[in-house]
Formats: sequence, structure tokens, C-alpha cells
Amino acid sequence: MRRGWLTIRRDARHDRPNRERPIMRAKNDNSSPLMRQFLLLAGVVLTLGMTGTGLWVSAQIERIVVTNSGAITALYVDAMIAPVAQKLAQVDDLTPEDQTRLDQIVRQGGLSRAVSTFNLWDRHGRILYSTRPERIGQIRQDNPRLNTALSGRVYASLRNVTQTDGTREQLAEVYSPIHSSRTGQIIAVAEFYTDSADLREDLWQSRLASWIVVALVTLAMFAALCTIVLRGDRTIRQQRARLADQVQVLSHSLAANAALTQQIEQANRRIAEINDLTLQRLSAELHDGPAQHLAFAAMRLDGVAGQEPVALAVNEALRELRYICRGLVLPELGDLDGETIIHRATATHLARTDAPVDVQIAGPLPPLGLHEKNCLYRFVQETLNNGAHHAPGARQSLRAAAAKGGLQVDTLDDGPGFDLNAATDGLGLRGLRERVLGLGGRFTLHSTAKGGTSVSMWLPQMQKGAE
Repeated sequence: MRRGWLTIRRDARHDRPNRERPIMRAKNDNSSPLMRQFLLLAGVVLTLGMTGTGLWVSAQIERIVVTNSGAITALYVDAMIAPVAQKLAQVDDLTPEDQTRLDQIVRQGGLSRAVSTFNLWDRHGRILYSTRPERIGQIRQDNPRLNTALSGRVYASLRNVTQTDGTREQLAEVYSPIHSSRTGQIIAVAEFYTDSADLREDLWQSRLASWIVVALVTLAMFAALCTIVLRGDRTIRQQRARLADQVQVLSHSLAANAALTQQIEQANRRIAEINDLTLQRLSAELHDGPAQHLAFAAMRLDGVAGQEPVALAVNEALRELRYICRGLVLPELGDLDGETIIHRATATHLARTDAPVDVQIAGPLPPLGLHEKNCLYRFVQETLNNGAHHAPGARQSLRAAAAKGGLQVDTLDDGPGFDLNAATDGLGLRGLRERVLGLGGRFTLHSTAKGGTSVSMWLPQMQKGAE
């Protein structure tokens, strides 16, 4: 016994997880797949966003700058042209004198240095005056830029214009409405083109500044997002490393617990085997010792006058002792199945007590190991004997069936029952419970004053490859 205990302690010590051994840490790279994916996707999204924002801002800057510049120029042109065009509020054509005055203003005055081409439109889309005389009288009612000016707004844009010498030049095109000084109604539209070199330079500077601002804002957003994601990625990797450490420690603990559980089960099986061997030795000692002396005493008292009661008592004691000896010794159960073991145990009980047992076995029973077979025999023997002893005359029954990967056995009687909470000095059911639990089974006991007593046991079936 002590040697087996020392073996268990030594194995448990060897299987104990070494907490001081170095634990493999999770790989701590500077960049993880998550971080690389974020850098790629965030770079693409922010680049597209920066490009779209930059283009939109540049377009808005160009529209605003060109419109404002065109509006300022339109005010200058309107101040010079409007006095000549006021007659158009009453008449539809310009007189030769009016056209001469316009020539002087556009071709010879200060306006000639700012305007390269000039057209004057009436409200019906007809050119009344042009620095290109061949265009006078042309009608263009489908001109959207003219329609914008006729609605009361100044239209201005940069446009490539073909000059008289055939060259193309980017000029600022402006359509400016001319209002009547008395009614405020639009009486004509001035179309003119101005040099856009200074305007394009201003636009270039504004676009460059806007792109720089958009790029800086994008870089700042990218840096902020990278910082947040980098911290989150670092936290995730640290937590993953700690979790890996904990999982490894838990794995060692589970392995050690599994080893200890297996050793405990082996120890319990060994204890059950030792108990059976002890009972066999005790049976042999009782048979070779006290039983022989009682047999000798019975022979000497046989036929002696006046000693009949003593002889009867000695013979009864000898018979009880022989029953005890036979009950202590297990029969050979290694080649028997569970159903045969149950029938043999009930048959032995019937021969000893003359009390029949109603046996009900549902279907084939699962295979059992040798220790489980011994436990099954002891369970049937002890529970039936216990019922016959404490509830003589009660009807006894036994049910057995395969259940939940093992064998379920129930013994029942309709006797008076007993109080489960009352203290008893009996060792039968207590030892039987320890034997069943030591084999990884379950043991339950129910008893009521009017419902009789039931004892249930569940044993795991023999695993494949187990002896």
C-alpha cells in the first residue's frame, strides 16, 4: 500500500507543470498582417480622397476666382458701354453714330488694352456690334452663356479662343448684362475676351496652395489613424501573447490533471483488487481456522445426550460461517458478460436466502473490464443481501440496461425503507459507494418510509484497447 502511494506521489511530481520553464512568446513583429492591410487600404482610400478633394477644391477656386475677376471686369466695361447702349431700351438697332462711339471706346480708348474681342448682343440673341464686323447681324439664340447673362448673372470662364491670325489662346470669356438706367431691365449683353495670363498665374498659386493644404491634412489624418491602429495592433499582439502564455500554462495544467486523474483511477482499481484479495484471504482464514474448530465441536457434540441445543447452535454457526466464506470469495468473472454475472449473483442470493428476485435486462449490455465486472457482482450481491437483511419478506427486483456509454443497474425493494440521514455503523453500502466512485461511476441511494429502497449504479463501459 505504501509503495503504491509513493509511486503516485512521485509520478504526480514528475507530471507537474514547470512554472519556471521559459514560455514561448508570440512573435512580436513590428508589423502584423492587420497593420499592413490597414496601411495599404488607408493609403489607397486617403490618396483617392485627397485627389478628389484637391480636384474639387481646385475647380471651386477656379470658378470663384474667374467669376469674381469677370464680375470686376464687367463693371469696368459696363461703365463705358452702358451710356451708348441705353437707346436699346426704346429701339432694336444701333445707329452708325453709336457704332462709331463704340469703336472709339473699344478700339482706341482705355478699354482696348484690356479687351481683345468685343460683341454686343440684344435681348433676342442678335449681334448688334462686334470688333469683327462680319459677325454683326448674326443670331445665336441657343448660346447658354448668353442666356445666363440675359437672366441677370455675369458669366465668366477660361476658354481657348481662335484669334484672327489662326492661333489659339486661352482668354477670359465674360458675358455681362447691361441694364437700363431708368427701369433696371436688361437691354443688352456685352461679350468680351480679356488676357488671362495674370489670372492663370493667380489660379496656379491658389491651386498649389490648396493642394499643399489638402496633402498636409491628408498626411495628418493618415498619421493619426496610423497611430491609433498601431497602438491597437500593439495591444492586440500583447494580449495575444499573454493569452498564448495562459493557454500554454493551462495546457500543462490540464495535462498534469489528466495524468493525476489516470493515476488516481489506477490506484482505485488497485485498491479494489487488493480489497478482493484481502477478502479472499479472510475467507480462507475463516474456513481453515474457526470453521474447522466449529466442525470439530459439532462432531463431538453429535449424539451427546442433553447437548442437543448446543449442537444445533454450533451447526447453525458453522453454516453461517460457510455462507460468509463463500460470499467473501469472488467467482472467476473474466470470461463472463454482464448479463451472466447478474444471473449468477441473483442465483447465489436465491440459494442462500430462498428469496426470488425479479430480474429485467433491457437489450445487450455494454462490455466491461475485469474490475467493473467484480464491482457489478459485488453491487448485486451486497444490495440484495442488504435488502433481505433489513427488509425480510419484501419483494426485490433488479433492472439493468445500457445507458450513456455505460451500464445502469438498479435494485429495488418494497420494504419499509429507512432514514438516509440517520447515522449507521454499516460498511456495506459505504464501501460499495467508494468502489463504484473509484471506477469513475455513479452511485445513488433512495429510501422512503412507504416507498421502499432503491440503489442505483452506473459504470463506464470498457474502452477499446483496454484490458
